[in-house]
Order: sequence, then C-alpha cells, then structure tokens
Amino acid sequence: MTNDPEASHPSPAPRPGSALPDVLAVEARLIRYRAPRHRHFPSALPDDVEAVEFLVETDAPIPRRALGPALHVGSAVLTEVTAVDPTHYRFVGFAPGALEPGARIGLGWTDHREPERTTAFRFEGY
Repeated sequence: MTNDPEASHPSPAPRPGSALPDVLAVEARLIRYRAPRHRHFPSALPDDVEAVEFLVETDAPIPRRALGPALHVGSAVLTEVTAVDPTHYRFVGFAPGALEPGARIGLGWTDHREPERTTAFRFEGY
C-alpha cells in the first residue's frame, strides 16, 4: 500500500475510438499571441504575449472527446489547441523559454501524463 494519491488513480485506459492518429509533420515558430475576444466574458488566456505555436499535421482527424488533445514537448504539455482543418492543428505554448531544445514531441490527451503517440520529431527551436 502507498500514500501516493497518484498511484491509486492510474491514468484511464484509452476508450474505443479515441486512439490518436500518427503525426506526419511538426513546425514550431515564435508568435505574438492574442487571446480570443468573447462577447460575454473575458478570456482566461494570456493576451499579447510571446508564445510558441506548433503546427501539427496528422494522418487522420483527432477524435472528439470531452477532454482534448495535448502536445507533449519534453516535460511541457501544451493543451491550448485549435483545429485548422481535419488534419492540421495549432498548439500554443505560453512559456517559450521553458521548452528544452532536442525534447521529444508526442501527442496525447489532456488527462494523461504521458503521450499516447510518440513521434520521431524533436523540438529544435523556432
């Protein structure tokens, strides 16, 4: 028996139909991020900040789930994502200086600590 609360709650197994597609391409670039404007409430995202944008191409659409996809860049997990089209996604990281050069890139779900899909891609800067 352990006192570690994480040990008693392992990551849930992937659900049928929730397998992630393979990643075909990853491009990273430094951007100036502007938070989306909403009519009835302010955005919780930072506004007018330097960020890293990862453009990710997959071989099939990412399945829709209650919890979205996450891009794992080494120990960083990027959960801010926008679908550009069915196989292209834009992930944003708000701490560019925290990304480790040479870090492995993987695709996972926001409720998992480890990526479900590892890739041959590494973060080489922007």
